Parts: sequence; C-alpha cells; structure tokens
Amino acid sequence: MKTQSIISVLCSLCILCIAEVGAQSAPVLAKGRLFYADGSHDDVYLMSYRAGTATYRTNLKSLNIIQVKKPKLESIYFYEPDIFSEAMRLYRAKNYVDARAKFAECEVTYKAVDSLPDNYATLAGFYKMECSRRLYDLDALSSELEKFRKDGLTRNFQFQQLEVYALWEAVRLKDWASLDRLAQSWLDRKFPSELRVQIEYCHALALEQLVKEDATRFEELIDAYSRVLSADASASIDLVLKAANSLLRIYAEDEEVVFVMKNWDPSEERAALAGDQKLIDAIKLVRYYQQVGFDAIEPLADNYEKFLDYDLSNDAPTDDARPEEAEEEGAAGENSAVEE
Repeated sequence: MKTQSIISVLCSLCILCIAEVGAQSAPVLAKGRLFYADGSHDDVYLMSYRAGTATYRTNLKSLNIIQVKKPKLESIYFYEPDIFSEAMRLYRAKNYVDARAKFAECEVTYKAVDSLPDNYATLAGFYKMECSRRLYDLDALSSELEKFRKDGLTRNFQFQQLEVYALWEAVRLKDWASLDRLAQSWLDRKFPSELRVQIEYCHALALEQLVKEDATRFEELIDAYSRVLSADASASIDLVLKAANSLLRIYAEDEEVVFVMKNWDPSEERAALAGDQKLIDAIKLVRYYQQVGFDAIEPLADNYEKFLDYDLSNDAPTDDARPEEAEEEGAAGENSAVEE
C-alpha cells in the first residue's frame, strides 16, 4: 500500500510538472474581435492568421482550436496588449532604450498574426525602428528596416516614414551627394511637419559636408537648419535642439564671425564687416533659444552664450528672433497632425 501511495504521489508530481512546462511554453495569444459577413462578431484569442484563415480559441483555457476564413470572415480588430501599452508609455516618455526592448518583445510575441492590418507585431516593429532613429542608432535602424515586414501598416504617415528612412540610411553611409539629390527631389512633396523636419535635418547634414567643397551653398545650409527650427518642437524637439546647436556651432567657427569678435568695436563709426550679419543672426538665435525655453532642456554652451556680449540692442526678445528663413517653410508639408 505504501509503495502504491508513493507511486501515486510521483505520478501526480510528474503531471503537475508537465502542465507547468506546457503553460510556460504556450504561446501568448492575441486577443481580438472577429467580424463576420453576416454582421455578427466574436471575441477570441487568435493563434495565427495565414492565407486568409484565422486560427483561434474562444478562451485561453479552451483546448478546442477553431478556424474561420473568407468570405465568412470579413475583418479582425485587435485589442491593445499590455506589453504594447507599456512600450508606448515608455516611448512617449522619451525612454527610447527601454521602449525599444519592449517593442522588440511585443514584435516577437505576436509574430503569428503579423500579416493582418494594424496588428501589434508590425506596429511594434515600426516603433522599434522609431526608437532606433531617435536614439541615432542608425546601424540598428538599417538592420531592423531590412527585416521589417510592412504588410500590417495602414496609415499614410507610416509608409512615408519608411520612405524617409532612405535619408537616414544615406546619413549612415555618409553618402552626402546622394542625400543632397534625394532631399532636393522631395522639396515639392507634401509631408507632415515631423517628416519634413527629418528631411531638412538630414539635408543640412549633407550640406555641412558639401559646403566645404562649394562655399556658395552656405546659405542653403543655414536655410535648411533654420527650417528645422520652424517645426513643432513638441514632436521633434530632439532634431530642433540638434539643429539650433549646429547653427550656433557653424557661427562660432565661421572665420568672418571670429574676425568680428576679435576686432570688436561697438562704435557707430566703424565700417561694416562681412561677419556682422552672421553675428547678429547668432545673437538672435541665442535669444530665441532662451526665449522658448530650450536652454532648460539642453543648456547653451558657454561659447554660444558669449554671443550676447556683442549684442548692441536693448530690445527684449521678440518672435523676430527666429531665423528669418524659418517661417517660409514652416507650414510646407503639414497636411495633418500625427499622433504618436
């Protein structure tokens, strides 16, 4: 009897272990709603979707696996999973490192349904690439884009962002001539402001290199960075700050500006020098940087703040402190506000 009891206990333990292992290895199912051609619907847990056929369970504990396909199945709606919600919370908080890890986990978890519109595997993959872009990890972005399956995307903004990644790839490769041509070919196309900012910023990076060989393109360079400053900073603050600091660096390193500061003479009688207007523009940019509160996010470098030592104006900062060319292109390409 004792032997039989021990065997019974061991069998029970084995069954529990097998059940535990099975529970741990079971795939996470995507919760969604199936809409049928007759107008009815069911809330289910999707196991996979391939070639028009959805495989699902009616609840997580059910052992009954059901399939349904077109034309009976009309469409599928996904409920947002907790892991994606958490990743988006991190993304909106600009914690792109942790957000990218969460998006990567979500992408793998729901890969079985990645051919469906607005599925959370594809959406997670898209935002994972956005994290890499915002982290300026262009090697990772290039690798992720190569593997990305875009079938599940539905929004025009998302497809346009995939196009704009071509500019970031040119930045990664330092192919400045190709980047210049590509950016110029898109000047007349309509893009939301956040995408236009990326285009202008990447173009400015190319122009910084090209102006070394062709000094006549200096104004193009200034204009490109200035147009970045006209963006909605709440959506593109990282690039706006980069553009502002790049402009200030360009002015600080400019030979004509350096000459004016070294030979500074505030008297009204002095002859105008070639670097005077550039110095005035630099002063305006510093005033603007402080006025809109950028220095609270990224403090100005000391050598940029020193531009104010050459400010002969006693006027309070105004909206005119924004670089003159920024206004013109500000509305270009803004066809809609894009929620992230």
